[in-house]
Amino acid sequence: MIFSRRGADDVGGSPVAAGAGDPAEVAAAFTSTPTLFQLLSTVRTRRIGLGYRAETGEEEAFTWSGDRTATQPQGPFAYASPAAPVPLSETEAALLCWAAAGPNGMALADVPVQGALAGMLHRRGRTVPSSSGDLGVDLFVIDDSGVWVYRPEPDPPRPVEIRGPDDYGRILDWYRAGRVQVLDHRPDVAWPGAPEATHNVRPMGAGQYNLNRPGSTWLVPVGDVGLEWFNQLLVSYEWSGFYLQDPDTGDPAGCEEWIRPGFLEVGFPIPAFDELALLLHTGQVGCMVQNIRLACEALGLGAWTTGSYADDFLLGAYPEISPGLGFSFLERDPATNPATTSTCQGLAGVFEPVMVPSPRFPDAASAVRYVRSLREGPGGALDGAPDPWRPEVADEVRAHPRAHLSDWAEEAAIATVEHIVAKHGCCPAYVNPVRAKLSVQVHHVDTGFYRRYFVPDGGADGLTPAIEDHFATWHPGLPDPGAAGDGGQA
Repeated sequence: MIFSRRGADDVGGSPVAAGAGDPAEVAAAFTSTPTLFQLLSTVRTRRIGLGYRAETGEEEAFTWSGDRTATQPQGPFAYASPAAPVPLSETEAALLCWAAAGPNGMALADVPVQGALAGMLHRRGRTVPSSSGDLGVDLFVIDDSGVWVYRPEPDPPRPVEIRGPDDYGRILDWYRAGRVQVLDHRPDVAWPGAPEATHNVRPMGAGQYNLNRPGSTWLVPVGDVGLEWFNQLLVSYEWSGFYLQDPDTGDPAGCEEWIRPGFLEVGFPIPAFDELALLLHTGQVGCMVQNIRLACEALGLGAWTTGSYADDFLLGAYPEISPGLGFSFLERDPATNPATTSTCQGLAGVFEPVMVPSPRFPDAASAVRYVRSLREGPGGALDGAPDPWRPEVADEVRAHPRAHLSDWAEEAAIATVEHIVAKHGCCPAYVNPVRAKLSVQVHHVDTGFYRRYFVPDGGADGLTPAIEDHFATWHPGLPDPGAAGDGGQA
């Protein structure tokens, strides 16, 4: 499903063409870049890329964001990049996507049966960990070609996907085959500002002047917090002995009949449980963002880590102002919305979170049973195609009753969700079931900006050898925009 609004040539800039992927370049990333500990010693957020501007005080047309004009007030870092933006090459984009959320083999599932193995959802491993193997975060890629979801799925997974030089090319294959296009243009995320400040465009925050620029690649992890929530509810009821408790009354949230020794025994307030699901989500996203930063540091690219924006706005909660990514939202009754929370129902056919009610999960039973079934479905932790365990161990695990969730835990979870939906209109109720709050915009660094404003001695300017030599190493057919010195108009 692709949503089109304007032609591909109308991206608000004239980026230099990027090169096609080359397996030899992927190999160089594995064999010729600095070590992890060297990267950790220099990693920085570098916000100014080729084609960007900073507090020049000059009006600029944001043709890629709603055809609005913008002015960032003049300041001490006044700079207009003299270079045309250079998009990432296919190799660069493929490496970053793989570092963020790429397949890297089979999860070991080394969870004791008596230690809540039943909580594991998926067998597929990625470059980042996920709570109970839920794979609950997808990577959205925004560049001059539009918006894509990166979702490669080797079938069946191998114990280790990249085992040597012969496998390096698979990173390009996954990038080419594992993406789903959502939009054929950059999303319009420019906030128009207050009527009295029509020239002060704030794309979701004061610091976002260069966000979504032509030539940039904006990598946005989008998380299914609802999946985290429902899976943790099932696992908690099966293993932890606590039940969700209505914070207004202190009473059990619909699960009274299971409150007895050996089943549900201790109350846990719903808002605190919702926050737990959000924390599990943010842990995954944090790992993705750090992997992107380190990969950019290795390749000599700028990585601008940013979260100072309203993610519900980016997703599409306010279409009367900006369509964003086009996600749909549930219209909730303010009287029953306990934290005035925006509630995202996802993007049909692309990203459908586990939340009730939604087109995919109209009621509590459909959502709870879906999450329970993931364990034994294709790619599930108990699917058995293939197993990391020895055959005799795998047989014993699957035959063990504690490797599976109980019917009573499913019934209690359904009753709890029904209680929450009846009171608040949806579940989860206190947190948005879809979040996209932390992201990374990647670009080729405008070295002239850093030479002009930062002390060069001791690396204070942040220009590592990987950045200084980036074009010679990764784009040998293109002139180096930084070779002329500290260009740019103050």
